[in-house]
Amino acid sequence: MDASGQTKRQLRVAGEPSAKRTKDSVQTKTRTETDLELLVFGADEEDASGRLFSKLGREQGSESPASSDNENDEDDEDDDSDDNEDSGEAPLFFVDTERDQQQVESESEAESEDAPSEADEPAAWEDDDMQDATVALKSKARLRKLRTEEDEDNVSGDVYEERLRRQFEKINPVPKWAASDDSDRVGSDLLQTSAPLVSHTHVQLPSSSIDIARVRNANQAAVSQSAVQSVQFHPSASVLLTAGLDKTLRLFEVDGKENQKIQSIYFKDLPITSAQFIRGGHEIVASGRRGWYYAVDVEHATVTRINGVPGRPLKSLEFMRTSTDGDRMAFMGNAGQIHLVSTRTKQFVHTLPMNGVVRDVEFTNDGNYLWSTGLDNHVYQWDLRQNQCVSRWHDPTVFRPTCLAISQDATYYASGDHAGVVNIYDARAMREEAQDSTFFNVRPFKAVSNLTTAVHGLRFNHSAEILAVYSRKKKDQLKLVHLPSATVFSNWPGSNSHLGHVQCVDFSPKSGFMAVGNDAGKALLYRLQHYPTY
Repeated sequence: MDASGQTKRQLRVAGEPSAKRTKDSVQTKTRTETDLELLVFGADEEDASGRLFSKLGREQGSESPASSDNENDEDDEDDDSDDNEDSGEAPLFFVDTERDQQQVESESEAESEDAPSEADEPAAWEDDDMQDATVALKSKARLRKLRTEEDEDNVSGDVYEERLRRQFEKINPVPKWAASDDSDRVGSDLLQTSAPLVSHTHVQLPSSSIDIARVRNANQAAVSQSAVQSVQFHPSASVLLTAGLDKTLRLFEVDGKENQKIQSIYFKDLPITSAQFIRGGHEIVASGRRGWYYAVDVEHATVTRINGVPGRPLKSLEFMRTSTDGDRMAFMGNAGQIHLVSTRTKQFVHTLPMNGVVRDVEFTNDGNYLWSTGLDNHVYQWDLRQNQCVSRWHDPTVFRPTCLAISQDATYYASGDHAGVVNIYDARAMREEAQDSTFFNVRPFKAVSNLTTAVHGLRFNHSAEILAVYSRKKKDQLKLVHLPSATVFSNWPGSNSHLGHVQCVDFSPKSGFMAVGNDAGKALLYRLQHYPTY
């Protein structure tokens, strides 16, 4: 038999059932096999393909894997009528797509009905065991701030949890953009204007009360072993330095939560009484009751010892003042002498003479002027570009001046005396007086008498809206004065503030934080909620 005859025999066998096959084997042939045979071997192509694809459509779109014979017959009749009216491809894709969409929609509706809503879901922080728990608020000092009454002690777990959450929201309030529910409307409002996205409008600080919250101590990671004599914020970075009589200078990263320690430097022969940033924060100088001081290069991590002021034999350099951005620092000497030293070369520059004993000096923010005060109640204004006194005035209401301070914008000037009185002056009015004469008498526009002991320090914040005044003689002697009303905030400090003997105070560059150093070696840190940035 040739090859063509063998091939025809194979096709005949495959296409026609053999007589030797049993009747059962023919009946067990599936519908799919029959459709395939009709499609391949001689059957009407349109009719076979229509029945095949319509069946595939039913299998893909139907909910159950099998269907009854009656349903199949009805589908066959529908497919035949569709094939006569339209082409065979249109029902294929149309039916499959419609059934798939219906199935997806029905499944999504079922899932949405079965799935619980967000409002029904319990919060992630809810704990059923807290309702049965009891917390003693007097057991720890950190829990006493959660009390609503002084005698309150034991509270239930859910009440304790609610007060903790309230305290957290007070320290970390929700931003306005996060509290808005209509996010689409906010976005559309932004796109409808060409104005800057960031508003520079300053909201005035209320004079009645101040919104202030205690956060984790700035030096919590490394508490000083003696009284903190100096605290100062870096002029641009979120860094705070602390220094004290334990001969250690410490740097901390301020965030109000962790306040991690960056570095500490131990000076073997120098108990530190004053430490300050100079040269825009690139360097730190530390001095004490010794005839030498140290300079720390922050960028290169080097420490240099400077043996006093060249040509001026001073036994103590504890009274030091620096200009953060200027090129001068001042050491107060005897007989009313103020010795100026270059911050870059550490060389002696000039000596400014006063008529009486110098008690305190202060640089202006630009570093061009230096103000000084003495026991004779005279205040001197020195022009450092010419190294000469340009004006001098006298205030007969001051009793033995102890310190002075100037606001960054040179709008206000304040002086403290031995009787605990702080006099606040309007520097603009003083400049008008200085135009007529180099020496004149002045009167403060407000005298604050809330301290009962000698004033040891004054500090303005960056916007000249707050003046901090403190005394080291008694505990909790720290007051915040509102400007320009010159009234003391009555709500702080409170009875639970526990400031200790305040040694030093400083504000962060944008007044977001206030640091308070006390005699217990702690650098207390407070968040001023009115100011949004560091």
